[in-house]
Amino acid sequence: MKYKKLVFVIILLFISLSLISSIEGKFQLDSPISGFVGNNIKPEDEGDHFPCGWELWCIHAKLVLNNGAHWDAASCFTYFVNRTRKGYTDGTGYCRVRHWNRQTGKFYDDFQRDTYPGIIKTEKNKVNVTYNKNYIRGLYPNYVYHCEDETNNIITNLVMKANCSAYWLYNESTGGVLPWGINGVGKAYFLPILDVTGNITINGTKYNVTGIAYHEHDIGYFDFSKPYKSVFIRDTLKSIKAIIKRHIWWKKQVRQNKPRDHTFSIHLSNDYLYGWDWGWIIFENNFNIVMFNPTFFGVYKGNVPAFIYFTKDGKDYTEIGCLKKVITKEIYIERAGVYVPLEFELHAYRGEKELHLSFVITTEITELYSEDFASYYSQHGGTFFECGNVTGYYKEGKKNISLNGFYQLDQTRWLPKFKKHRKFDLDLILPPKGLSLEVKKVNHRFGLERYLKLQLRPKLDIEFYIKKI
Repeated sequence: MKYKKLVFVIILLFISLSLISSIEGKFQLDSPISGFVGNNIKPEDEGDHFPCGWELWCIHAKLVLNNGAHWDAASCFTYFVNRTRKGYTDGTGYCRVRHWNRQTGKFYDDFQRDTYPGIIKTEKNKVNVTYNKNYIRGLYPNYVYHCEDETNNIITNLVMKANCSAYWLYNESTGGVLPWGINGVGKAYFLPILDVTGNITINGTKYNVTGIAYHEHDIGYFDFSKPYKSVFIRDTLKSIKAIIKRHIWWKKQVRQNKPRDHTFSIHLSNDYLYGWDWGWIIFENNFNIVMFNPTFFGVYKGNVPAFIYFTKDGKDYTEIGCLKKVITKEIYIERAGVYVPLEFELHAYRGEKELHLSFVITTEITELYSEDFASYYSQHGGTFFECGNVTGYYKEGKKNISLNGFYQLDQTRWLPKFKKHRKFDLDLILPPKGLSLEVKKVNHRFGLERYLKLQLRPKLDIEFYIKKI
């Protein structure tokens, strides 16, 4: 019965968005967290917001050691609690310390979990988050970071100074209101360019480091573990309003900026019913991109409902919603029963600005699952991390700038337990480019792949097969 309710809610929401996608009016969001604009943060933004349902502080640093080696160091400090009609109950707090060696591709992971309230400690009006020996401390623009991976004998000490302004996620599209399924809303800001100095000790050997880092703080007035569950009707309405407003803004961006390519495509997979792709990209010329792709309605490639935040200098940001994603390599995660991209292309358009990027993985992909965080998760889900290289170019008017850089990507999926992987692709090519129709269906439940191609122009071509997978 609960699965039928979930399917009904998704269908109803999809129909609602389809009906109003052409509306240009604005929805007034009466959430208590609305009202912040631009790239400002205050001490009360940086400190903890308890009581709330979920809060996260994270750092990801791209480091160069004094021996020439390239490493990444990252940590997430998080707590989330159960939400009921009577209020919040005890939940979970955790710290995840991660390192990557970009030469070997090896990944080092140290995950510590406890109940909340518990080991994790936070403070109002400044960043002061600790978990055992690990901490992030400071107030914009200065922060210090200390994390110890006792499992792999790696200790990292960093001093960071923000060389940028903060930016609120969905600032332009929803006024900064971030929906979480149908459960409620939240907000998040990021600082994508922090200059870094410090040291890293690996198996007893200390190295001085320099580099650049990313810092993010997320606050959620919802139940993080149950994005599909409606606890309060008013919060569900706030979430739906934010989704609608985001959808209207996104559709407008696509309509205004999409180059005409004479194709019509639909790409759906139930691996993408709910979750997100979140990435940080830093280029050698200090151009910077933060990518947030909420995965919903199953859209997994083509004109995805994603957003990127592009800045040349860390001061002025461009929020871009017209994106085309081309997946060039996937991996099947057997435990989760899903496919996630390993490598892909991203093409972004807004006005005279264009970004054309190719992402190639250079490290191991890592897995962490809902039940690893908390046993009471109502949906099965997984988080998959990778790091790699990105190349491409930026175009503005007649000016082209080549881009080379690095990225890290977090791909998280909330998965219905009652379905195995299914995928549906439809590509219709129209004149003058040609005239053809391609349809592919993949169903793991029956272990079948079906394909049909009918091409009339530029030459006749008909293909059809059904095969076991």
